Amino acid sequence: MSLRLEVGGDVALTCQRCLGSLAHRVDIGRTLHLARNETELERLDAMPDADAILAGEVLDLVGLVEDEVLLSLPLAAMHAEGECPA
Repeated sequence: MSLRLEVGGDVALTCQRCLGSLAHRVDIGRTLHLARNETELERLDAMPDADAILAGEVLDLVGLVEDEVLLSLPLAAMHAEGECPA
């Protein structure tokens, strides 16, 4: 069993150089394989280019989407060199 996750949009971040506003585009498209137990999770994780998560009886979709968005954000958001407003 798998879940296709598509998330897109713009978020406003704070530039770590100038502390000004920085627009960042989020564009996530991935397929997550849902494992029913640890054995299945290990098997799915061993597949090349496969992302697997352990899914219990209830899957927290809001939390899953939130985690994926947070993981897609840069560690230190900054304008490109020389692009910070004066």
